[in-house]
Amino acid sequence: MSKHRLVGPAVLALLVAGLIAAFAKPMMVEERLISIAAHDHFGHHPQLLEQPLPIQALLLDYQTDSLLWLKTLSALHVYPDQTSMVLELFGEEPEFRLALRAQGEKLIPPVIHFYRNPVTSIEVLNRITGGDAALSPEQRAWYAVKFANKEGDDFTGQFRVAPDGSIEWIWTERITEGVTRFFTSGIRTLETRYRTDQELRASDFGWAAVDAVIIGSAVKFLKAGRVAANTARTASVSTRTASYSTRLARAGQMASAIVSNAKWPAFMALAYVVVTHPSILNDVFAGAASVLGGPAWMIQLPGWFLVLLPLLVGISWLARTVHGLIPVRRS
Repeated sequence: MSKHRLVGPAVLALLVAGLIAAFAKPMMVEERLISIAAHDHFGHHPQLLEQPLPIQALLLDYQTDSLLWLKTLSALHVYPDQTSMVLELFGEEPEFRLALRAQGEKLIPPVIHFYRNPVTSIEVLNRITGGDAALSPEQRAWYAVKFANKEGDDFTGQFRVAPDGSIEWIWTERITEGVTRFFTSGIRTLETRYRTDQELRASDFGWAAVDAVIIGSAVKFLKAGRVAANTARTASVSTRTASYSTRLARAGQMASAIVSNAKWPAFMALAYVVVTHPSILNDVFAGAASVLGGPAWMIQLPGWFLVLLPLLVGISWLARTVHGLIPVRRS
């Protein structure tokens, strides 16, 4: 191919690459993969795609338990805003999942009531058992989860939601049977791990199986990527490069799960997802630029140019070939 025939595709490739770099908003690779998986899995529930990304990741994990998944959908339908808040607080906790699986939407009113309102009897028992400070809203809400697991419908059935959204505890401040024994074990402090924006520690999983645990959970995969990205910002270029390489390898493993073929090599699965969702390539370029400490366009522009140029050259060649095969009509 002569050089002058490359000028048109090259100019067009540079123009399109510039437009992509200027207007396409990059995301972390982990966030993009979770978003892709959520769109694939929640196609029949578009309202779920309006949830924050950490909640979408949590719901992806919930889908492995059909009953928990259905109960969560029911809670989100009946109490959308309140359920989202409770999921953000406690969604990863096994005890909360057990309560939600059993109680469904009935769990939400007592948890929200305890979160919003101090419960005098609980505060008194907190002082008796040695607590100095008043319980936080999160601590009170966690007690509602514990009560729901311990007493089931006998506890959750005490709450009614008024048409205006206010929650009434029918037997106000009633401490049900067995609660005193529960309190004597002491007040358990809620750790920051109840927050979905917490930092992950390797000790949470154990170094030997950290990737296996993370890949098995959309929530942990998302959070691990965010933690790695935040930690690497102050590290050296070599450390950032190693961290980013690990994240891409893990993204490939997650991509295998997304395409429902865990037997695929990670790079093949990630390549397939890139082809079907080209936006993720923009995220990879932006991530590489952050590793080098430069603006996103520094890698996006040449990266997209190198991707688009062969494609446009091929299209140009194909168009000339087809045109040459078409007989020219003479007047």
